[in-house]
Amino acid sequence: MKIGVVGAGIAGLSAARALTTAGHGVAVFEKSRAPGGRVATREMRGIEMPRGLAGAALAFDHGAQYFTVRDDRFSEVVAEWQRDRVVAKWTGRVVTFDDEGWEDVSPSAKATGDKAVTVRYVGTPGMSAIATAMADGLDVTYGHRVESLQPLLDTFDRVVLAVPAAHAAPLVGHVPTLANKIAEVIMKPSWTVMAAFEEKVAARFDAAFVTGSALGWIARNTSKPKRDWKVDAWVLQATTAWSAAHVDDRPDDVGAFLMEAFEDLVRAGLPRAFYATVHRWRYATADPPLAVGAIHDPDSRITLCGDWCSGSRIEDAYLSGLEAANFVPRSESDGFSRR
Repeated sequence: MKIGVVGAGIAGLSAARALTTAGHGVAVFEKSRAPGGRVATREMRGIEMPRGLAGAALAFDHGAQYFTVRDDRFSEVVAEWQRDRVVAKWTGRVVTFDDEGWEDVSPSAKATGDKAVTVRYVGTPGMSAIATAMADGLDVTYGHRVESLQPLLDTFDRVVLAVPAAHAAPLVGHVPTLANKIAEVIMKPSWTVMAAFEEKVAARFDAAFVTGSALGWIARNTSKPKRDWKVDAWVLQATTAWSAAHVDDRPDDVGAFLMEAFEDLVRAGLPRAFYATVHRWRYATADPPLAVGAIHDPDSRITLCGDWCSGSRIEDAYLSGLEAANFVPRSESDGFSRR
């Protein structure tokens, strides 16, 4: 069958690849210029670098920071990514931070009770490499904003909508079963600061989960594999609660406040930042996610998927796309009649 997929984030690409493997003709439509959604890397070009850093590369993973693996289906594709050098393990020192200081994150426990260190993976040389690899070989049209699903439904046998719940809502408002489900979802924003310093920040860790602060996460981006280690580049992410309370604040004010919050965590203070910018993810996380995998309405021929359907992790988005693909029979004789 002919399947239209709206959204080239991890969920949409996962669905598109699974449907293509099943023999369907798949076309993907993405409003941005590149795939990935929040699995993103921003490469800064034309930045005047300090003395001693001329020629160094400046980039930030300003969305999803890393991912972990739990499900066997996801484990299989991650093994392929490792083999193809799309991803690598991140062995940076991750700590928890509160008013009393910091300590190393405790090892995770397997269901068996055995202790095992949490394995974190990142895309190489940036998180966006994951989406680039997933999009390879697919028919993706970039810079295409879908304002209505009707033209797609007139062209395709099925439509998979893999966009944030807030973007999906106006597109499926005429389908009560889907609209009612989306109405249960509250999407929270996230403010992110990207900053690069003339000298190395005096922190004996590479990333931290922070409590008691406007910041929820800080990470030395250049501690990840295949990054340019010569530049001390950091990503600071505010908590969703703080971001929601300040969602419409001026970016300059947000950046200054979060940089001060970062300096409060580093006793030696921060060196001069030669570059800093702010990004707002307006629909970053579902609170809470629906935990349904994907949502399908046979009468409208529309399927919804995304991390907001099942969780907030990259793995959740990937598995949600697989669930969406499972709703599509291999042919009309398998139980599908076009309406």
